[in-house]
Amino acid sequence: MQVNGVSSTNQVSTNNIANPAPTGGNALDADQFMQILMAQLTHQNPLEPMNNAEMMTQFSQLNSLQELREIHTAMDKLSGSNQVLYLASLLGKTVKVNRPDGKILEGVVEGVITEKDNPQLRIGTEKVSVNDIIEVKGEDV
Repeated sequence: MQVNGVSSTNQVSTNNIANPAPTGGNALDADQFMQILMAQLTHQNPLEPMNNAEMMTQFSQLNSLQELREIHTAMDKLSGSNQVLYLASLLGKTVKVNRPDGKILEGVVEGVITEKDNPQLRIGTEKVSVNDIIEVKGEDV
């Protein structure tokens, strides 16, 4: 008599617990981790139960993951603050900017617009991306 392998779609993999998807919507939080852990404990092989060391390792990984997320959030805030300081330091300075049409615009920075993904400088009536700056000169006299 031949016995075929049994597969289950309800199995829970622990391989991705320490490495959840980096996007905010798919990130593993503490509640989801506990649900996965409870599913593991409920569906574990009674002949080979999860040992305490494995469980503690997973709890440590969760704790490390939460701390790394907090560090990431703090670094994002710090980066945003540094960017605002840099933009403010450009006020009153003459900059050369490479325009999308290939022309170079030169003028005094009169204002800054702090959009999250695309900070811009105001030179006269023009708005230009900070990423397009090719030269910064000292204060305009």
